[in-house]
Amino acid sequence: MSDERVVAVIPALNEKRTIQMVVEDVLVHTDEVIVVDDGSTDETSKRARDAGAVVRKHETNMGYDRSIDEGFSLAAERGATIVFTFDADGQHHAGDIPKMINPVITEEFDVVVGQRPAKARFVERLFATYTQTRLCVADPLCGFKVYRTEVYREVGHFDTYSTIGTQLMLEAKKRGYRIQQRRISLDEREDKSRFGQQLEANWKILRAMIRLIWFDLTTPSPK
Repeated sequence: MSDERVVAVIPALNEKRTIQMVVEDVLVHTDEVIVVDDGSTDETSKRARDAGAVVRKHETNMGYDRSIDEGFSLAAERGATIVFTFDADGQHHAGDIPKMINPVITEEFDVVVGQRPAKARFVERLFATYTQTRLCVADPLCGFKVYRTEVYREVGHFDTYSTIGTQLMLEAKKRGYRIQQRRISLDEREDKSRFGQQLEANWKILRAMIRLIWFDLTTPSPK
């Protein structure tokens, strides 16, 4: 894996059923896995640790964005040069990791965003229309994204404003970093998604889209 240190950040909430398998599969392709347990009431932390992950546990639920931010910060402290986010629910395929990280390892791109099969929710398609036009990214809500660590360091933080992990991507684009999207495989999860039930999910996504557009319109690109 050349001289790069590749670290996975996996936010998790009550994922005891899948987390051990996910961590074990991801460790085959990366140097380290950091699981940020966002207030789970089950054995998520224990099973992640048993599988070989570094675990950071929140006593209360802090939210997806805050979990990713904490994971990125810890990965940077531990010497990561490339960091990627990966879902804890078993939907993502670890076999897609090499094709996602290789464009960053070879320095062709600084950010690689996964593109899932067609999205069902209208509000997701609406969000995608904006980011496709603005960023050439057709699936902004995909939880599988790869970043060169310097992108995170330059921006200074991951967003904590409920934009579901999309603000850093926009910030990177504004600063001239190169972004690519790549198709990935996906298994449907059997229980509730990380966005919650249908009405709650639509509201979260709509709110994230509004906040991202507001950020885009009110934040000038660095000179």
